[in-house]
Amino acid sequence: MRVTATSAGLVALAVCASCGGDRTPGTPTGIDARVASEQGLLPTPIGSGPEFRPAAGAPAPGCEPGSLAGRYRAHVEVFGRKQAVVIPAGIGVGADARHEFGRVVGADCRAAARTLDPTGVVHFDREGLRLGELFAVWGQPLDRARLLSFRGEVSAFVAGRPVTGDPADIALRDGAQIVLESGGYIPPHPSFRFPPGPKP
Repeated sequence: MRVTATSAGLVALAVCASCGGDRTPGTPTGIDARVASEQGLLPTPIGSGPEFRPAAGAPAPGCEPGSLAGRYRAHVEVFGRKQAVVIPAGIGVGADARHEFGRVVGADCRAAARTLDPTGVVHFDREGLRLGELFAVWGQPLDRARLLSFRGEVSAFVAGRPVTGDPADIALRDGAQIVLESGGYIPPHPSFRFPPGPKP
């Protein structure tokens, strides 16, 4: 199933095994296939194995005190071999991070880019950061031929449109929807509905 963040929280979209009428197999129950496709509600399973649930890693040496909630937010989705990868809570936060219900609620310090929950929402405080900076904080590789533990050509999309060049150079902009894929094509979401959150 694909996990989608909404204003109501995390919603797991059920995979329909036998769908009839105006729907295609795999479309969430009760939703027209065309509407589901337009809204990006086609279910994508989370892959099994550690490569699909990488750990948050240790914060970078640049970890500084400050508000965890960023002034800006972007959304990042990662797919390997046509399966979803969970971007963990706690990338870029101090080792003493406190968690409640899977979300980081406190830490002694934070990096310039960080995640507070496993929805792919990236918090940051200034424009001009690049996607590669998030991956560096995470301790994970990202370039044209590597995406986490996946090897092979990496495709990148911003607002649903393909981006050429090194994906690490993609700018983190407020409200951006960034999709990274390796090992197969998944139709990228052009937009993301950010859940309400605290502002710094």
